[in-house]
Amino acid sequence: MVVKERRKEPRFNVHHPVYYYRNLVKNECRSLDIGLDGVKLETDSEVNPNETLELTMLIRESLVKVTGKVIYVESMPEGTYHVGVEFANLSQEGRQALMRYFSDIMTHGAERRGILTRGD
Repeated sequence: MVVKERRKEPRFNVHHPVYYYRNLVKNECRSLDIGLDGVKLETDSEVNPNETLELTMLIRESLVKVTGKVIYVESMPEGTYHVGVEFANLSQEGRQALMRYFSDIMTHGAERRGILTRGD
């Protein structure tokens, strides 16, 4: 069976620290991939589909803050969770920071940057 990709924006397989607050507790996780429309996270804490998260992502020198809606949660065998988050309000500054970062990845190559390549 072929699954049609619903994303409107490409994703880049990059790992960065991400922080979010849940029940007044700061949680740390990492990105598995990022695009202009959302992020896939790996976290030790279970979250719920449709939950709203306030995310802070450290992308190079920029802190990108965004609110997102949890679209899916996948429990992994090693006890972590993969969480798909759709951005609800990425600021113009956050969007520009991500676009500069993605442009640099495509221009200078992932090998030089020590990151993975664009995900499809």
